[in-house]
Amino acid sequence: MTSTTPRRRGLRRLTTAAVAGAATLALAACGAATAITGADSSSDSTTSTSTSSSAVATTASDEGRTNDLLSSLDLTSLDTHYDEDDLTWDSSEEQTVTLSDSGSTSDSDGVTVDGSTVTITEGGVYRISGTLSDGQLVVAAPDDETVTIIMDGVSITNSSGTGIAVTSADEVTLSLEEGTENSVEDGSGYEVSDDSTPVAAIASASDLTIAGSGSLTVTGNTNDGISTKDGLVIASGTVTVNAADDAVRGKDYVSILDGTLDLTSGGDAIKSDNYEDEDRGWVLISAGDITIDSGDDGIDAEQAVEVLDGTLTIEQSVEGIEAQDIMLVGGTTSITASDDGVNATAANTADSTDDTTADSGETGGPGGGGGEEDDGSWLSVSGGTLTIDADFDGLDSNGSISLTGGTIDITSADNGGDSPVDANGDITFDGATLTANGTQITSADDLSSGGMGGGGGMGGGPQG
Repeated sequence: MTSTTPRRRGLRRLTTAAVAGAATLALAACGAATAITGADSSSDSTTSTSTSSSAVATTASDEGRTNDLLSSLDLTSLDTHYDEDDLTWDSSEEQTVTLSDSGSTSDSDGVTVDGSTVTITEGGVYRISGTLSDGQLVVAAPDDETVTIIMDGVSITNSSGTGIAVTSADEVTLSLEEGTENSVEDGSGYEVSDDSTPVAAIASASDLTIAGSGSLTVTGNTNDGISTKDGLVIASGTVTVNAADDAVRGKDYVSILDGTLDLTSGGDAIKSDNYEDEDRGWVLISAGDITIDSGDDGIDAEQAVEVLDGTLTIEQSVEGIEAQDIMLVGGTTSITASDDGVNATAANTADSTDDTTADSGETGGPGGGGGEEDDGSWLSVSGGTLTIDADFDGLDSNGSISLTGGTIDITSADNGGDSPVDANGDITFDGATLTANGTQITSADDLSSGGMGGGGGMGGGPQG
């Protein structure tokens, strides 16, 4: 099933590089003739079962992009605000702030206290401890200065707004002191004046980094848990988030370098939604242990998602991972989804969030059944272990799919419109170990043999 989940204007592919040696299985979308060329994974030989009538490179209809099946993205090559040097400082640089309902105090000229609101007005390193049962920590430093906050046993609750609000700074680092437990919680039903920050328990208008070896528990009662208008890097720490909407959001990007994350969300668990800049709107998971229970998508990015390593467990989601381009390179990923397990789909060319106008004329189950044309999106599995339990498609791409490595086990629908592997464009199957609904896939022939279920095989029947 191809998705009609509303997405904003499509962007150009970030980076492309040819990858040689992959055999191609071309699946024409939704009831059109299927041409097959594939490699038998049980031997080194390549068996041609027919001649493909479609080129590997296809022009995408929505943006005029080239849908290059053998292309590759590398989000690690993109620049972010993060620098390891930001996590080191001399203890003599530290300025202390003690939070207290009876009156917060500080030894720094760069800190002001106004009732239950504590504001950092200058760049520097601040060690903060104590409790505000109904108050707020604000960072309002000059735009060219960095602020490091050492959270050393901090508890902040704000009944009428965000718990930590970064209204200005070049970038801010929250460093979780080893052995400490820290918590931040916002109120219910509030609004942010002048859109100065997102609506979130930890809300930032600047680049934000979370690091250290302590723990942080965040409760977002109105909207998001942790949200920044710029980039978000989680370098380490134990972070638990429970949010009414998105758990963790970086508008420009979310880069998870390591750490233990437990994310519960009413909306998306991890989200990046910049649709204006071609090198933004992405999620990168380099390592770590991440557990997700989401009311919408587990991971949703406007542009791209890449998983390099670590353990990613999406226990509940509508769609497990959704983006224009998705690369699963390594690690252990487990996805449970009420719609598609992994869905690659280009953003809509019109800025519409109305299901009646987006991809008009198409029907389908939850999340869509969308257009039949190759939209230039791309889904790649080249390594690691991937387990999917999906009510509709397992791997779904409105463009192309490349399965060139890793161990993949899919349980999904298989009824002609929905299947373990479904693409509008070309599918490469060469080198991956794939089990689909209990059947071991040993060659490209297995994908179109009609033995996968009632719909005539993967991608083999007309869709909704």
